[in-house]
Amino acid sequence: MEKILLYFSLKYNGNWDKIYNALEKKEKILHSQLEETCQKIDCDFLTILSPLYPNFLKSAHKPPFVIFYKGNIELLSKYNKTISIVGGQKYSEKSINNTYRIVKELINEKRVIVTYQKEGTNNQIISLCREENFENIVILAESMKTYIEKTKNINEKENKLFICEVYEFLNNQLTEEYEEYLNRMLCGISKGILFTPYNSKDSYFSLVNYAINEGKEIFAIPTTEKEFNETNKLIKMGAKFTENAKDIVNLI
Repeated sequence: MEKILLYFSLKYNGNWDKIYNALEKKEKILHSQLEETCQKIDCDFLTILSPLYPNFLKSAHKPPFVIFYKGNIELLSKYNKTISIVGGQKYSEKSINNTYRIVKELINEKRVIVTYQKEGTNNQIISLCREENFENIVILAESMKTYIEKTKNINEKENKLFICEVYEFLNNQLTEEYEEYLNRMLCGISKGILFTPYNSKDSYFSLVNYAINEGKEIFAIPTTEKEFNETNKLIKMGAKFTENAKDIVNLI
């Protein structure tokens, strides 16, 4: 059955609804096609049927049928230690230094940092975790195949895990649905989410809604910089005022 899930995931480029419909209609697969499936990928994978698949992710909205990964899959089992951190595409020096400080404090508290690829703060967090060899789960905003091609000459350390539910995009085009998948995945594998200062042009409305609906703790770093004051609005809406790692670890 796991090969069947992998086959449909590859055939339908990770589209959850199409995979679900194929399973429901018992779409026919040739035995030869099934046998060739594993040869089409150059990474490891988990299916929702795997004993290693995180139980907490199964309860998420439209949980991924297949997760493609490179790196230390054991990081996914540390759910109670995970904290996602996201921020703006633009940031000030003050803001990014404050974010770095809190990341380092969280690492000292034995937390696993989760984020997804996005220009700006998110990618800076990924770079910091790579440089310092911090435990880090990265949700790819590109296909796993593209990531593998870009990093074939890079040896990632054991404290890293890169995950994606799409092995290859149709015509190599990121879809709107996948942008929603990023938010769902981030919420599904995180105990809580920390928002660092960002502005109104950053599209985090959907992520906030996912976090609320999934019952995740939402944290926000306050700022006096008007350009990046969306986190102040989150705090007014009920997000936890966060100045340091203790404000987070005392709650999750």
